[in-house]
Amino acid sequence: MQGESLNLICNEITEMKVMKRDGRFEEFNREKIIKSAKRAGLSDDKAQKIVEIVEKRIYDGISTEEILKIVLEEIEKLSKKVYMKYSLKSSLLRLGPEGYRFEKFVSALLKEYGYRTRLNELIRGKCVVHEIDIIAEKEKKFIVECKFHNTPSYTGIKEILYSYARFLDILEANEFYEAWIFTNTKFSSEAIRFAECRGIKLTGWRYPEGEGIEFLLENKRLYPITILKLNNFEIEELLKSGFAFCNDIIKNEEKIIEIFGRRGIEIAKEAEIVVK
Repeated sequence: MQGESLNLICNEITEMKVMKRDGRFEEFNREKIIKSAKRAGLSDDKAQKIVEIVEKRIYDGISTEEILKIVLEEIEKLSKKVYMKYSLKSSLLRLGPEGYRFEKFVSALLKEYGYRTRLNELIRGKCVVHEIDIIAEKEKKFIVECKFHNTPSYTGIKEILYSYARFLDILEANEFYEAWIFTNTKFSSEAIRFAECRGIKLTGWRYPEGEGIEFLLENKRLYPITILKLNNFEIEELLKSGFAFCNDIIKNEEKIIEIFGRRGIEIAKEAEIVVK
């Protein structure tokens, strides 16, 4: 009887529905939590412990945001370092409220991968002059459009079509450019189909597989400064001074102290926890 009851509980959890950010429902998947917790640095045992706590607290129809909140609460109890790394996705949402911060961040990221970049260049198309977010060069020359969202919403087909119209005008007058769209969230399936059809390079959360923005960051341990507990003024000052990643803060601790005084020591120590 005890075994039957346990199986019944497990089946109920498996069949429990979770509401995604776009309003759709899907079955609760414990493996997603385990996989992401381990990727952030938790051991298998601790990741299993986290998901067991989550399973006790969730209910049918719970949102993914509520699940994330529970997971973060429990991870922070186990490891502050892992807590910060697990917050990578939400840290990218803090690069707003305007898109210019994200443009500077993408420019810094591309430089880490060997690209030469220029921000906010004016380029004459066949019909009009366009202000381009980033020009990136490494073997090829790319026009990079940055699509920032301060909520975890999809970058959809309308945004891709708008960028494509600009690309066409520029490419008719400048044949040596290629098109690239960067976002801090996911692309919709329609946006991906259109981009693949028209030869537009996309980089977003978990796309392309093994090459998404989260991979580019984790691959070189490039954790955004927004992963730290900074206020809006501190984020603005750091980006303005050329600090995009926690590594930058550690390498230039004296400069950080010069900008923020004693608060700079706290910021540097927090950055060190993330990186080391």
